[in-house]
Amino acid sequence: MNQILRIIVSALIFMSVLHATDMMVDKAKLQELTKYNKVLQNPKLKIITAIEEPTQYILKLEGKSRRGSQLLTGFLNKQTGEFHLGTGYKKDGTPIVFPKDAKVIKEGVAFSYGQGEKEIYLVTDPECPYCKKFEKATMGKLQDYRVHVILFPLSFHKKSPAMIEWIMQGKDDVEKTERLQNVMLGKSKEYKELLSKGKNPFPYSPKVKAYMIQMQKAVSELGVRGTPSLYDEAFNPLSKKDLLKSLKRT
Repeated sequence: MNQILRIIVSALIFMSVLHATDMMVDKAKLQELTKYNKVLQNPKLKIITAIEEPTQYILKLEGKSRRGSQLLTGFLNKQTGEFHLGTGYKKDGTPIVFPKDAKVIKEGVAFSYGQGEKEIYLVTDPECPYCKKFEKATMGKLQDYRVHVILFPLSFHKKSPAMIEWIMQGKDDVEKTERLQNVMLGKSKEYKELLSKGKNPFPYSPKVKAYMIQMQKAVSELGVRGTPSLYDEAFNPLSKKDLLKSLKRT
């Protein structure tokens, strides 16, 4: 029954994003939209998907730069060809957003723990002090949740890649969870043996390197801006403060 309810909720969320007169543009036709405006012909800007409205196209784009890639929203006028980047809002003031790509996000999950009925996605950096504080505050208190962990090393945390490599060497979700907790709570320093390689950037193993590619796509899809970040089963942001308050009441 819970699975059926999740499917219904997801469908309602998807329909709330699109108006009755809107439709998704076929992927085969996305390239044609670049003819409307020269900016869209820039090789550093790629149309991922698009929603067609009566007077415009709402574009989901991937912008590439030296710092990496990020997802952007654009608005392309059908009649004039004018193109605008930024956030759009409906008449009632709610932002225009695309439904999240669940497949991309789930493929970026490093491991999961907990047997609760509520699903949450936790984006965390094992070296991040705020992530460590959150981990300590929630330790043993998330029984009502199934927590899907996405490991996201921030560029200025130099030990984080080695930590992630060591965590991901765990044989299963249980061991990976234990390693994450031991590293973040200071109970284990085994990852330091990996730092002795002294190479920059850190040399991930092939398996972990492949995961990091999937992680980056998931982080981009979620629109992560920092760690720790929380999202519900529909990939909507969750307030850490509100979650911690609710845990204190239980």
